[in-house]
Order: sequence, then structure tokens, then C-alpha cells
Amino acid sequence: MSDHQSNQGWIIGLVVVAALAAGAYWFLSGKKAEAPPSAVVEEPEPTPEPMPEIEAPPPPEPAPAPEPEKGPPPPLNESDETAYKELLSLAPDGALAQWLVPDEVVRKWVAAVNAGSRGELIHKHRPLKTIKGPILVAEEGATGMRLSADNYHRYDQPVRLFAMMDTGTAVEIYRYWYPRLAQAYGELGIRNKNFHQEVLEAIDQVLAAPQVDEPIQLVRPSVYYKFADPKLEKLPGLHKLMIRMGPDNAARVKEKLQELKTELEQIPLQQSD
Repeated sequence: MSDHQSNQGWIIGLVVVAALAAGAYWFLSGKKAEAPPSAVVEEPEPTPEPMPEIEAPPPPEPAPAPEPEKGPPPPLNESDETAYKELLSLAPDGALAQWLVPDEVVRKWVAAVNAGSRGELIHKHRPLKTIKGPILVAEEGATGMRLSADNYHRYDQPVRLFAMMDTGTAVEIYRYWYPRLAQAYGELGIRNKNFHQEVLEAIDQVLAAPQVDEPIQLVRPSVYYKFADPKLEKLPGLHKLMIRMGPDNAARVKEKLQELKTELEQIPLQQSD
């Protein structure tokens, strides 16, 4: 091959290479231009999950209305209605109405406590109504008599009501009414003592009542029955009452009085009058 042919061949080759390059560029660029834009696949937006329903909090309960301040107890001569209602509140459904005397309430309780501090019972102007019916006696032989166990049940209801009484409420009533109790006690003319001391001494008298073995023999020298044992017959009237109500009822009364005494002893004597 001559030099001219070689140069011509190189030129032809160069033209072919250029043509191929141009065609490739056109092909590639043309394809890109004609090709539709790639579709953008839009993912559907996730459906938001429904929020759980939250119940609205209940409206706050209204604050309880403040209780009106309790003024001082009414004057002694005008105190019966109020004092009677206060005592009735110590048992449900007015159950104490059949046992409480509604007149001269404060004075009668003071008189009963004053007698009880010496172990005695008052027979007139009592603050409580008496147990109805005679003492129940069981006959033993021609002349023997004993106190019947059925007699104890005559005291069941008042003792049960007393045992159910809320001790704290009873002490609150006592403290509220103490000025009138002390006033009524002052009318008795007793010196060197206050009513609070009398109350504690009356409780101690009941707690000191003896527990007696059964059967309890009785005699009837006249209208009234008496204990056949002279030692029992010489006991204070309050102790004999505890015997007549039976050991179970007496135990319940003592238990409640011990609770009351524990609370009442927390009241300083110098503040009780």
C-alpha cells in the first residue's frame, strides 16, 4: 500500500470512527429524549388509625358544704329538747326513745351519776325508764327460789344498744354538754369535787361489781325478793343491778364502760369545768 493510500485509509477510518461516534451519540441521546419519563410511583399515604376515644373525666365532686359552727348548748332550763335529740342519735332509728326520759334530761343524768359514784341507784327522777315486769324467779322445792336465767333477757335490748354506741360520738356529746352538766351538778351543792370526777367514780363502781356464781338463791320475806346470801344482799344497789342482768350482759356493759373511761380519762380535770 502506498503512502497516499495509507493516508486515505487512515482518513476513511477516522471518518468511519467519527460517524460511528456521532451515530452512537444520536442514538443514545435520541432514546433518552423519546423515552417517557419514568413514572413516579406514589405510595398512598397511610390512613391514620383512629385515635381511641378517651372518656372525659367526670366533673369533680363539689366540696362538701362546711358544717355550720355549733354554738354553745342552750340554757339549762331550755335544754331538754336538744339534749334528748343528741342522746337519741347514739342509736339508729330512734331505738333509744323507749328507754330515755325526755324531760329534765341534764339534771336527771347528773343525779343518776351522783348516786352511781357511791354505788347507789335513784328510784325517783330517773333518766332511764325501768325494765317492765317483775323479777323472774324459778321455784325449787317448797320454799327454795333462785333467780331465773330468763330474767337476764329482760335486759338484752338496752344492753345491746349501749354496747353498739359509738364511743367517740358519746364523748363528743359529753364534752359539748359539759358546761350544762357542771351547772346542774353545781345545783346539788357538792363542794371539793367536779362532775367529771363523779362520772369516772360512777364508772369504777360498775366495773367493781362482782361476778357471782350461779344459781343465785333468793328469798322473799315480804313483797320484794332479796338475795339469800347476806353478803350479796349487802352489796350496793348498782352492784345488785349488775347481778340481776346476768353475767353476759354485765360483761358487755363493763367492756363498753372501760372504753368510755379510757377516752374520758384523756380529758384534763382542770379543763372539765
